[in-house]
Amino acid sequence: MGTITSSGLYTAPSIAGTDTIAAASNADPTKSASMTVSITAAAPPDAVNLLKFGNAGFGGDDTNVFQTALNSTAGNSQVLEIPAGNYNINPISFPNNSNVLVDAGVTVTAKSGYADGVKMLHINSSNVSITGAGAAVSVFHMLKAEYTSGEQRHCMDIEGASNVTISGISCNDSGGDGLYLAGSTNVTVEDCIFNNNRRQGSSITGGVNHVHYVRDHFTNTNGTAPQSGIDIEPNDPGGFLLDVNIEDSYTDGNAGDGVEFSLWLLDSTSQPVGITVLRHHATGNQRYGYFANNNDPSNAPGTILVQDSFSDQSGSYGAVGRFYAANGASLTFQNLTVTNPHVNGPDPSYHDSGAVDVIRGGGGAVPIGNVHFLNITIASTNGKSDHYFNIQDGSGIGVVTIGSNRVQFIPAALSGATNVPPNGLVNGSGANVLD
Repeated sequence: MGTITSSGLYTAPSIAGTDTIAAASNADPTKSASMTVSITAAAPPDAVNLLKFGNAGFGGDDTNVFQTALNSTAGNSQVLEIPAGNYNINPISFPNNSNVLVDAGVTVTAKSGYADGVKMLHINSSNVSITGAGAAVSVFHMLKAEYTSGEQRHCMDIEGASNVTISGISCNDSGGDGLYLAGSTNVTVEDCIFNNNRRQGSSITGGVNHVHYVRDHFTNTNGTAPQSGIDIEPNDPGGFLLDVNIEDSYTDGNAGDGVEFSLWLLDSTSQPVGITVLRHHATGNQRYGYFANNNDPSNAPGTILVQDSFSDQSGSYGAVGRFYAANGASLTFQNLTVTNPHVNGPDPSYHDSGAVDVIRGGGGAVPIGNVHFLNITIASTNGKSDHYFNIQDGSGIGVVTIGSNRVQFIPAALSGATNVPPNGLVNGSGANVLD
């Protein structure tokens, strides 16, 4: 941690992070105050400045300077420092061994004219590090107002990559996803912001292993469906999801869901799913806080765990397994807190207002189930939820209520539903607990 001399001179530590400074009055020891400061990593003395490779930041096209600098520093195992300034670029690619330090006060803007399918920052390589001074001050962004159609103009595209670390930056205002991730291993994204993107804050489309999203914000997605904070949705049965972790992150204010687990293209030939979401906050999303579906009749095995997390003021259900067949990966919400769901009224598809649901319309071939709400807390002070849970199979196939792949609802604390007891419904019949 940092140090303070007797004269009050503060010296920050040599590593990035946060430090808390406390001071007390000598004259009156009862008077004290504290503050938290953010410490950013200093450029190493041998870092190479972007401007060594040409003039940039004067309102013109800086693409060639950026790409030349990336190629040179990566090829020589050097750190590339991007100094404070406003830059304009067409798409750039990060070679193997890229190590980029983005200073505070950097704004990199996409030039006008990106066609659909063109990505601003492309990583299809190994051993890449991009380190910003903080997501509020190291900013990459596109020109979303231009993108009135399409959904593939991603701000950051990580495909076919390995050993990638992204920290302390923003990637905003895209015509697709803030971050698109596919076919990659050992990817860490931490302390980043992905705001006001057109399709998703982030899409994870499979073929991934050892993924960590930590302390990130995926916010205010709007423009074209699904419009969610994070959408984990493989594109085919081979799109494996191994060791995917989302920790201490936020999906807020999105026009779709907070977090989607869309597994409908996986089947029994797919590898087991492994997804863990810890201490997540989903607030003010216009559809669901957490949404999951899978395939029917064939499914991938595995586990999805959402633990110690929150859903607040969702447009419809706080959490839902929708068309979630019982022969798929287990879906567990452990210690979930749901507050004031159904801000927009009853669900527009199913016309009910349970705080959490496992629900399906017609067309199912196997029973719904393998969804577990364990030690769940629900507070509905807005008068919009009639029951705490609703389990309903509109296909008439049934709901699994016994065995390891049953539906469970075990409450911790419940308050505010308008039509209780019973706490919930199972195909129209009342129930208080599903153990």
